Amino acid sequence: MNTQIPQFYNNKDLIYDEIWNLLSRGVVDRGEDFRLPTVILNDGKLSDGRVVVLRGAFKDINTIRFHTDYRSDKIRILKNNNNIYFVFYNKKRKIQVRVKGTAIINYKNDITQKAWEKTQIISRKCYLATNPPGTASGSPTSGLSNELEGKNPKIDSTEIGYNNFCVIDTKISEFEWLYLASQGHRRAKISLVSENKFTSEWVTP
Repeated sequence: MNTQIPQFYNNKDLIYDEIWNLLSRGVVDRGEDFRLPTVILNDGKLSDGRVVVLRGAFKDINTIRFHTDYRSDKIRILKNNNNIYFVFYNKKRKIQVRVKGTAIINYKNDITQKAWEKTQIISRKCYLATNPPGTASGSPTSGLSNELEGKNPKIDSTEIGYNNFCVIDTKISEFEWLYLASQGHRRAKISLVSENKFTSEWVTP
C-alpha cells in the first residue's frame, strides 16, 4: 500500500481534480489503468457488467464516453434503463473511483460522425462483423468475413461499419473515491451539481 501521503489525503477538495486527471490520462495513455473501466448496467431484472475502453473525458460538461456496437445488448438495456455505473481502479496508485450517471445514446449524429472519423482502422474492423455481438455460433469466430480475417482493410472499405457504430456519453452525477493507504484509507463522495460545481463529503472507508 501507499506509504507517502499525497496532498489530497486530507483535502477532499483536491480529489475532484485528481479524478479528472486520471480520467483524462485514461483516454490518451494505453498504460493507464483508468483506460479500461468496468461498466455496470441493469435492465430492471438483472445487472450486467463488462469492460470498455474510455474514449473521452470532458470535465467542463461532467461527461465521459465510450464506443460500442449499436446492435449490442448494451443498447437494448440502456434504452430500457439509462442509469449507468463505472468502476475504475488504478493498481499502482491504489485508487478506486465509482461513477454514477445517466447514459446518452448517440447514433448517426454529429458526435458519432466526428468520433468515427478519428477511429483507426483496427478499431473500425470491430463494427464490420456480419452478425450482432453475442450471436451464437457453431464454431469459433471473430464475426468477420474471411476477406477481413487477420487483415486490415482499406479505410474506404470500413465506412459501412458506421451503420453499427455508436457513442455512449455518460452525464456524471456522482463520484465515489477510495484511496488505500497503510496509514489509513480515505473515502469521499462527490456530487456534481452542475458544470465545474460540486459538493463533497468524507465517508468511512
